[in-house]
Amino acid sequence: MPLAVGLARVYEFTRVRVKRRVDVTGSCSVVNPPWARFSAAKPPRFLCDASLGGLARWLRAAGYEALDTTESLAWGAAASDPLAVRLTTDSALLDQPLGRDGAGLLLWLPSTLTMREQLAMVMRDLGLRPREARCMACGGALRRARKEDVRPRIPPRTARWKDEYFLCAACDRLFWQGTHWERIAGAVAAAAGP
Repeated sequence: MPLAVGLARVYEFTRVRVKRRVDVTGSCSVVNPPWARFSAAKPPRFLCDASLGGLARWLRAAGYEALDTTESLAWGAAASDPLAVRLTTDSALLDQPLGRDGAGLLLWLPSTLTMREQLAMVMRDLGLRPREARCMACGGALRRARKEDVRPRIPPRTARWKDEYFLCAACDRLFWQGTHWERIAGAVAAAAGP
């Protein structure tokens, strides 16, 4: 069995047992867990290794800022941000310092997990709930757009049945809540759990 598969199985087994114990006793608590710094007003910002580009897109769909990069300069700047969370599949990074003051978090994800399993692990372990979706391509905020203003960009069949549209504030891509959007929202909700 590959090491990453074994670690993922041990992690999941241990996580389930600890959760059961906490549910039963209700007395176990972590004093000042690192994720306690996050809130609805101060959500985490993710910096994903290049191997986690798909996860970055799905974190954006869940409403979080997520950068897909391997540039150490980008992490160096983000590492001092207390809301920064670096996501990696590289276990060698666990031994490296997180930055000048170690303010950022580092979360290792098993490369053997599917992207949806990785999304579930991040959302579950950091206690995250879905937020307003962001542009999956660039992470920009989605703003409502009047149908009349974007009509030339709407596919003709879509224009017949859909009246609500969104534009990305950063890249100007057009979005609407069709079946694709609904499938993505369903996958994000499933990853967040009950």
